[in-house]
Amino acid sequence: MTDSPSNPPAPRSEASEATRGSAIKLGTELVSRLLGFLTTPILTRGLGVAAFGLFARHSVIAVIAAEAAELGLQATASRALVARELPLGTMVRAKAILTAIVFLACLLGIPWGPVFIPLVLFFVLAGWSEFLGVALRARGHRLRESGLILCLRVFGVALVWVALGRGLGLIGVSWAFVASAVPSIALGAWLLRGTGSTERALSVPSVASVPSDPGIAAVLRASAPLAVNGGLALLSLRVEMLAVWHFHGDRETGLFVTALRVVEFLNLVPSAVGAGAMPALTREALSGAGDAVRRRTVATVAFLGVPAAAGAALVAPSLRVLALAVVPLFLNGMLVNALIASGRGDWLPRLTAVRVGLAAALAFLLVPRFGGLGAAWGFMVSEMALLALTTHACATAGFRVNPVAPTVRALLVSIPMAVLVGLAPAAPLPVAVGIGLLAYAATLGAAFWLVPGLLRDLGSVVRYAEGGDREP
Repeated sequence: MTDSPSNPPAPRSEASEATRGSAIKLGTELVSRLLGFLTTPILTRGLGVAAFGLFARHSVIAVIAAEAAELGLQATASRALVARELPLGTMVRAKAILTAIVFLACLLGIPWGPVFIPLVLFFVLAGWSEFLGVALRARGHRLRESGLILCLRVFGVALVWVALGRGLGLIGVSWAFVASAVPSIALGAWLLRGTGSTERALSVPSVASVPSDPGIAAVLRASAPLAVNGGLALLSLRVEMLAVWHFHGDRETGLFVTALRVVEFLNLVPSAVGAGAMPALTREALSGAGDAVRRRTVATVAFLGVPAAAGAALVAPSLRVLALAVVPLFLNGMLVNALIASGRGDWLPRLTAVRVGLAAALAFLLVPRFGGLGAAWGFMVSEMALLALTTHACATAGFRVNPVAPTVRALLVSIPMAVLVGLAPAAPLPVAVGIGLLAYAATLGAAFWLVPGLLRDLGSVVRYAEGGDREP
């Protein structure tokens, strides 16, 4: 679909565009994360639980350091390139300067951090791959972005396997991750060539032309709030892990991280749905043309998040408390994207800081006595608090999102699935998952046929999946 300033997209058309983007992004991320998820058992078996706990702790700190060094450019690009507020070339130059500074610092620090430093380098390079993917998405090349994502994951799994097979240990595995990011960057640069002429023009006159070159300083000023929020967001998902390590050591950390990785794996769903819908969300925010994109996107997230939470709680009793956090975690991902799309990304650091502060306080109170269980409860309560804050912030920004109605509908539709899975507690995990998926799909179909109003926000998603609701 192509649009021009003289032919603005209708709200329904934008909602379909959001669905298309979310579907492509989610499908790609599922395959990608399944590949990446393979590294957890590979590393656990190859390094041992204690060494994996040490690796996980270094990884957590390294990804926060790399995110801080990125200064929010990727999150800024997800909106700015669609809204045509900043030119891609200036953003690339800014990112290249930051990368050069980080590389110099890392080279000097290798003797003091033989495992930590290469992990920082890996996350910095992986950030380049993701940034190039955002640029491709903003220019309408979603399948090219998908190829870039899969390239990064495939090389990551392959090179880590090789490193462990050769007995290279923690240091060798860390450098294998660094090497895995190089092919995807080369592929991204090649895929991006010549795409400028296909960049989709925004239909809002006030922002329809890209500024020639605002300068690197202007780009960094624009990205600063999201830079702060990016670091806080990464920390917010890892406060409990750090507390478990501090109070209970590497072995307990390894066990907790293994459970947390399941939740982080599920978190790819709202991240992918929100990222895929971001171009349409941005256009909706700038045009003020209804709320079709928001309604469809939050419904999609709710109808994916509720069964995911229920399924995780039923088939993995050790995850029951963490599973409770999946629903607010999913909804928070969508609401954060809505705030960025509305141009209120500078509000996010304050909201996320409250979540981090609450998580730290709860971890200090619960983890020393209850270990991983206390950490799980702190995680859940913190996500619920953030959900209340982000919902209020969207309403204040004039870009209201109502997560309650679709979540209640999703809960109702998930009841038969929960009952059937609960009646087969001894079933093997693949069988239980299969029962849950079939039951949920059947219930969705029956509810859509018998009570269309129950799923009115999701109805357009179903029609799109069946081949309808497409633009002429």
